[in-house]
Amino acid sequence: MPTDEVLLTHPDPPAPRHLHLAVDGARLLRRSWRRTAKERHSSRDLANPQAARDALAREAAARMREGFVFVRDSAGTPPGEPVLRCAPPNSDGPQTFDLHPQGHTLAVASLHRGAYGADLHLIDVTTGRRRLVHTETPGSGPARQTFIHTVLFDADGTGLVYALNGETRHLDLTTGATRFLAAYEQFSTARFNPFCARPAQDATRQRLLLFDADDRVRVRATSTGDDVLVLHVADQPECRAGALSPSGRLLALTYGVHDATVQLWHVDTGRLLHSTRFPFPFASTTGRTGISHLGFDPTERFLLAAGGFAEGPFALPIEGDTLAWAVADPHRTDRYGTCFSWQYSPHGDLLAIGGRLGATLHLPTGEPSPVTLAPSHTGRTHRIVFSADGTLLACGGDTGQLSVHHLTSQP
Repeated sequence: MPTDEVLLTHPDPPAPRHLHLAVDGARLLRRSWRRTAKERHSSRDLANPQAARDALAREAAARMREGFVFVRDSAGTPPGEPVLRCAPPNSDGPQTFDLHPQGHTLAVASLHRGAYGADLHLIDVTTGRRRLVHTETPGSGPARQTFIHTVLFDADGTGLVYALNGETRHLDLTTGATRFLAAYEQFSTARFNPFCARPAQDATRQRLLLFDADDRVRVRATSTGDDVLVLHVADQPECRAGALSPSGRLLALTYGVHDATVQLWHVDTGRLLHSTRFPFPFASTTGRTGISHLGFDPTERFLLAAGGFAEGPFALPIEGDTLAWAVADPHRTDRYGTCFSWQYSPHGDLLAIGGRLGATLHLPTGEPSPVTLAPSHTGRTHRIVFSADGTLLACGGDTGQLSVHHLTSQP
């Protein structure tokens, strides 16, 4: 999609509104209309063409927070191009969102001013229309800010799992009822940091990783609500991240900051399979802040991690001690490439990486993919999610925007 023009639509009924923004040299042009009403035109002169493009980006972002979206039919969209660009009305949502497994809805959390209060919205991917489904009200004092760290659709898509401060809750989207799944107070009942140790699911969302009071790590079967594994990790350095394998068979946990240790557990037997210090080759950069994002490749033969100052991803063989591969920095030889997030496609044929200026697509071992992803306009891209069939990729980052891209499904 070109950066010198954009057509935005406010999809709310009864009459959608349209806004076309375009750059002509150093001038920003606006054209707005609704149904058969007379069009309105305006323009603004800027210092140079780049200033005009920057003004277009700022105005588009502001209009998206008001509810305007860029939307188009995926049937006519080339692979890699966006079918939806939007933004929640407040802040932080583009880092706390999920894509429904069937790809038709985004769930996004956004914070009120100062993080005193938060909203959960659903956004229809086809129309861009958003709907408020839940509001968290602030407590008293600065300790009761409402930081939402994670939003996940549950297995059947009728509810949301979300982490609020040290609590993990479930929201029933039909009734609006909420219930607690786990809860702790940082530095009081557990040492977990809710900004780091976040709930996670397996590929089918049948198992859920939870962090609970008394430094307990739980793996819960969502169909029954029963725990299939409970680990007490108080004797370890601070647990910084965890992940379930796609099948839910394996659990990986990482501890510590400077010298991160990774443990691999068999979920059904509770057996510790492997424990190793993560082999950071560039200790002066990556090793300083440990692992920030941990997961598995689709074959469950490798653990993947990102960490340090947004570096990675790097792959460690299951029960291995030496890196198998890492995504290199294109310009420097003393560090990994920039990585704020990563996610494999369901078929394992693509690896999406959230970088400093947006998301990019790669082959399974990190080489550039022949499939090019159009600019996502998400800046530092902190979360990436594929739909279950691999035809959609959603990403969000610190520009405040969410972008959903059309991809070609692989068998």
